[in-house]
Amino acid sequence: MNEKTVPSSPRSEILRILAPLAALASMASFAAREVDPAGAAESVYLAVLAAAALLPAGFLAPWPTYEVGIGSALAAAVVWALPPGPGRGAAMMVLLVAVLAVAAGRRLFSPSPGEGGGRGRERGPGGEGSGGRGPSLLIPLALGAQVLLRGDLLFAPPPPFRLAVALVVLPVAGGLALSVLARRYGMALALIAGGTAVALAPGFNVASTVGLVALAAGCLLTWEDAGPELKAAAWLALLAPLVWAPVPGAVAAVCGLALGRPRLALGLAVAVVAGVVWYFHASLPGIARQAVWLFLLVPAAALPGRERIAAVIAAVLLAGAVPPIPGAATLAAPMALAALSLRRDPAFFIPQGVWTGVLVGGTALLAGYPWLRGEPMPTYLSLFGLVPGPVLALVVVCVVLALTGLGVWMGWGWGEPLRSARLAGLAAACLALGLLAGLPDFGTALLAPEVPVVLDAGHPAWETQVSGRRSIGSVVVESSLSNGAGLAPGTPVAIVRLRNAGRPEANWVLRAGEGTGEWAARRPDVIQAGVKAPGPWISWVAGGFLGQRYRSRWTLERPESASSLRIERAPGVPPDLAVAVYQLEIRR
Repeated sequence: MNEKTVPSSPRSEILRILAPLAALASMASFAAREVDPAGAAESVYLAVLAAAALLPAGFLAPWPTYEVGIGSALAAAVVWALPPGPGRGAAMMVLLVAVLAVAAGRRLFSPSPGEGGGRGRERGPGGEGSGGRGPSLLIPLALGAQVLLRGDLLFAPPPPFRLAVALVVLPVAGGLALSVLARRYGMALALIAGGTAVALAPGFNVASTVGLVALAAGCLLTWEDAGPELKAAAWLALLAPLVWAPVPGAVAAVCGLALGRPRLALGLAVAVVAGVVWYFHASLPGIARQAVWLFLLVPAAALPGRERIAAVIAAVLLAGAVPPIPGAATLAAPMALAALSLRRDPAFFIPQGVWTGVLVGGTALLAGYPWLRGEPMPTYLSLFGLVPGPVLALVVVCVVLALTGLGVWMGWGWGEPLRSARLAGLAAACLALGLLAGLPDFGTALLAPEVPVVLDAGHPAWETQVSGRRSIGSVVVESSLSNGAGLAPGTPVAIVRLRNAGRPEANWVLRAGEGTGEWAARRPDVIQAGVKAPGPWISWVAGGFLGQRYRSRWTLERPESASSLRIERAPGVPPDLAVAVYQLEIRR
């Protein structure tokens, strides 16, 4: 093993795909011999998901692709060794996110072909000589990120054409757009812009891809060597979003124009905000609250260069004006514009890049199986203990600017790859510690993992002693209902009782559609019946659909000392109703 770049060859390109395909065959053969149909269906899904993520990682990682070979072996081990259920899916997602992150990091800091292999000749991702520039880096990275962020499409795939558009066409278009942006602004800012866009959507959907393409078109208009045909195509791509959706399309077009004409774009942004306030009767405080998201996701934009102030102000105004319909991805263009307006000093873009990487990684975990959050990025930010909003944005801006100021004051610049990697790792560790500190403390579990208690007509109650007569401040119940699709929302289904000798007991009613819901709420016939269910805590593969379990918390007015906890079916429920309790936790 040495540090020299291995030249690409047909043999090496073929070998890149053999490990993921071998892992796919291994996991598929295991699934074919599983007795449990639900476990077999989950194994098949995880096999397809792993192969779809490892294949682009194989073309992303520099040769020899150690991480892909190790990741393929570990993916097969996860399916073979772990029992079916949410835990196996969570382990697979963590593994795939880690493999793609390591592959991208090695590619960014590897020497470009023809540069040679010495460490002294490597350059960071923001320099002009950054290794792995262009489509060969950004397209595989976009394809892998799309699989992790939109992996739910592989479970119940839409028609083949729509699946190909969602998992191939959109990320390829996004990767090409980012390649155009990287040519002018550098790979670091292009990656930050793309990462911010995909964290919002999540992934490359139509809105986020249109925003990136509009920015790339605006960038093409500034190229002096671009011919008339190329500029005509750029104008077409810049104005095409207006046909797709007038207001989000106009915002994307103004963002693209801001790359070449920032003052003109600022004037148009003011006009767009005035038009939104006048036509949609939007309030200025509401626009300001929405614009705060820009500093939450791109905190380094709070201190832009003098020549880029107009572009950042335009991005802030447009982020507040664009309506988040059909989703938050309509904010992708203003967010990416702010990212491209950052200073090119590594002391600025490396802390921002670390924050963007943390956002994308956490979003991928919450967007994937078994969590499958509809809005993964806001949910991920809420784990820090603060509601996404002005307070959290101010905290993030202060932390990022503090790291930036530290780098400038110490004269590091953070430009050398080895130093950049160390400081990025230190910043990531600090953010991880902050995340762990913000997580709620785990209580005392009263049930063994994955061994639910089922309350039905034959066993209507379950009771356990609370050791030490400890003081209880809250109770967390993780549960689901069987044969509860016909219950009206708010119907009592179970009662939780805290008992203590000589004192009145405390009761809490668990209701359908609020604290719990039908486990088969995603089954086609249940969906057609219009059954309402709360947001799931986690999901699992239940054959041809996803089962769901729910989590709710009962906070007592004041801590109570209890000797036992009892949960029982509510009186008057249908005889065939069953309440599955997966976990009970008591907390101080």
